[in-house]
Amino acid sequence: DKFNQRTLLDDSVQNKIFDSERYEERLERSVQTLNQRMEELNRSVRFSVDREFDKDIISKQFPNSINIDIVERKPIAIINNKKQFLIDRESVILPNSDSFVENALIPMLSGFNPANDLYPEGKATFSIKVKEAIEILDFIQNNFSEFYDEISELTINKDDEFEIILSEQPTRVILGKKDIQMKINILKKFGKALGQRQLTDYQLLDMRYSKQLVAREWI
Repeated sequence: DKFNQRTLLDDSVQNKIFDSERYEERLERSVQTLNQRMEELNRSVRFSVDREFDKDIISKQFPNSINIDIVERKPIAIINNKKQFLIDRESVILPNSDSFVENALIPMLSGFNPANDLYPEGKATFSIKVKEAIEILDFIQNNFSEFYDEISELTINKDDEFEIILSEQPTRVILGKKDIQMKINILKKFGKALGQRQLTDYQLLDMRYSKQLVAREWI
């Protein structure tokens, strides 16, 4: 689980209220208290000031309180390297959970650079292609959620093109390298036009061509 941080007071105001050292000390004590509470609740979640607090959740409450609002990061995909990684919609690598990975119904990312140092826990991945893949999944989840739920795998092929493999059949959807969002919208319209039929009635949906969708049915 990963979390975000916000300082609601700008620097100039904050310095008038309390100096940065006192702020850091209080924040550190607050994080320690949170960790103690998580341990009491037998939760595996642990916080750290420099990594898990990022933006949008810390505020100063007069006269002497610091409020920390907890927002849980949710994985949007699993990076399917030799070591598997959970990753969220902001491309942040989440703590690995074998039990979650085994049972999660979220897409796998396959075929990307397997170097473990590209995936630092608690920080955004350094892989540009993985970031692009997450942007694709995030757009699909927000704009074509029923299609996201059917995705088994998002991969990158030997030609550096994005491909989606659906969980049923399995249908392959070749998105290519560019204009991905436009292609997803075309795919959504195509799916609606099918009526009683489904995208999985096709073996291949090739969208590499400008404003075209080439469909190949199962033989």
